[in-house]
Amino acid sequence: MRFKLAIRNISRHRLRSILSIGMISGAIISMIIFRGFSDYSLESLKHIAAENQFGHMQIALKKYWSPGKESRKDRMFNLKDLDTLKKSNSAIEKISGRLSFFGLVSNGDLSIGAKIIGVDTINEPKFNKGVKIFSGNFLSGRDAKEVLIGVLLAKQMGVKSGDNITVLTNTIDGVMNAMDLTVSGIYSAGIDEIDSQVIYLPLTVAQNILDTQDIDVAVVRFKELELSEPNFPKISLDSKKINSEFKARTWRDLAVLFRQVDQFYGVQNKIVESILLALMFLGILNTVSMTVIERTGEIGTLRSMGESKNDIVKQFVLESFIISIIGIFIGIISSLIIIQLIHAAEIMTEMPGASVPFHIKINFLFSAVLYSSLLAMLTTIIATMIPAMRASKLDIVEALRKNI
Repeated sequence: MRFKLAIRNISRHRLRSILSIGMISGAIISMIIFRGFSDYSLESLKHIAAENQFGHMQIALKKYWSPGKESRKDRMFNLKDLDTLKKSNSAIEKISGRLSFFGLVSNGDLSIGAKIIGVDTINEPKFNKGVKIFSGNFLSGRDAKEVLIGVLLAKQMGVKSGDNITVLTNTIDGVMNAMDLTVSGIYSAGIDEIDSQVIYLPLTVAQNILDTQDIDVAVVRFKELELSEPNFPKISLDSKKINSEFKARTWRDLAVLFRQVDQFYGVQNKIVESILLALMFLGILNTVSMTVIERTGEIGTLRSMGESKNDIVKQFVLESFIISIIGIFIGIISSLIIIQLIHAAEIMTEMPGASVPFHIKINFLFSAVLYSSLLAMLTTIIATMIPAMRASKLDIVEALRKNI
């Protein structure tokens, strides 16, 4: 009976019901899209950080993470020291070395300071998937005298794939050394910081330039990225057993930009959601208050027939609950359609710190649907209860006079 009465009242106040449903569905759509876009952006940054920039986890000497007055040689170690680590941790897929240094890069006419990173192209099989090759090819082998140059740095130097450059730096013993290398390709990692100053070359070539067999840092890759943080305590402990000076850090610890963007989106989404819910709350509060005024006589009649105050409140809450369910359903379906339309439109945008524009994509998240639905329903019920409780306290005689 109450359900039928609720449907009748919703139909009777059709315009207001449509307005309430529109406010609820609009809030649902906005929250789903905002959270979906944030999730896609963070997934992209996560891929760049974990698959290219840092790997899933890194192990190095404490002196490397917090350098002091010691020589560079004291901050390096041999990769063979970690041979037993992989054997004792089945989740580890590969352990490879990296060696980085700063040097002058010259094309004959112009010399620019750059960060040069030596990577093991064999034991980092997913590294080439973490960068986008704009022209040329990826490094052809572990001994190839080739380099990958960031797209912004290549533009600044005026070089293209196939050109020759010279890398000049000091060895770990302080002796000046130089090597002529060929630009195998121009890449983009998607981040200004990398594309404007980082050059990649094979680890063996980097070791030859610095005249060493050691590395700065060991990059640990797991069978799945999600295994890195759960396995961190064990690997950290096992590495310290090998050498008490070893210290492990996960990709999340190293990815400063990812953490900053994650925190930014967290605050931004909360602010946007608060504004949306506040507008929805005020809109529904106003709509229900107007409905209460119009139905004062009806409320008086129901009270005179034995309905309790709680029954009056329950009736209004039931009506709002039905409206919220309809609004949530329309909002979810509409968000799906809007997301598909956005993907079809292939809208381009630029993110702060990104070196290249990218297509806007939105992940449809079940967690966002559940979160926004619960918030919308809770806000609707609270906004309804305030005028409904006031209506239930109306004097019966005064309320009945509205029917006269």
